[in-house]
Amino acid sequence: MKPAKKQIRKDKEPPLHFEAIRPFGPTIIRGKLSESLVKLMDDKSSDMLADKEFSKKFDHAPNLAGNVKKEVRFDPEWMGSSEFLPMVSFIGEMVKSYISIPPANETISPEFVGKMVIESMWVVAQYAGDFNPFHIHEGQLSGVLYLRVPPSLPKEYAKEDHYPTVGDICWFNGQAATFSGHKFQQSPKVGDIFLFPNWLAHGVYPFRTPNEERRSVSFNLQLIKKEGDPLVGNAETARRKEFYKKK
Repeated sequence: MKPAKKQIRKDKEPPLHFEAIRPFGPTIIRGKLSESLVKLMDDKSSDMLADKEFSKKFDHAPNLAGNVKKEVRFDPEWMGSSEFLPMVSFIGEMVKSYISIPPANETISPEFVGKMVIESMWVVAQYAGDFNPFHIHEGQLSGVLYLRVPPSLPKEYAKEDHYPTVGDICWFNGQAATFSGHKFQQSPKVGDIFLFPNWLAHGVYPFRTPNEERRSVSFNLQLIKKEGDPLVGNAETARRKEFYKKK
């Protein structure tokens, strides 16, 4: 009779776990506007663009990099009205979300912010051949939302069999390097809204189909620090001060 084989105990190996760490680079977040907000902004934009006197008075094209003929600022008085308040509230919630995401919250966290100021906002009515070269904005945070997207864009996009770009927005940061992304390109849809740092370079590619409009609204924000806040410096500095104080 052969002796029984000794059982070799095998401890169960713990499951593999990898943590994603993203300490560098800018953050872009995307949201979705409600139909009522799209209508609010689109109706107001139509009124502005159709009013020749208003369009001339609030013409924003000379201040911008875009090769676009129709870029008109929103009247600050309207932006302070109750009608515009739902848009302010939406952007405010988006900003809160943005500055709670690492690494953005290492530079400025929600508890430091006392007020959000929309410094500027303008509608961009883009037609065939119009484009926006790569540029940066003023303020601290910038955003863009989409009210109209030409129905022909999917067909145009399909024809571009090599590196399609028609009608897209694209952000660039840093340089092309192994293991490191340097661009983010999107084909916008009606209701899309993006928020990103003002210094992040971005541009918009042209489309070709005539008699169609790609309508967007861009804006710049400034975040004002709370008055009387005893913590000096950015969120990272404050966090470290608190850490060492507890030590």
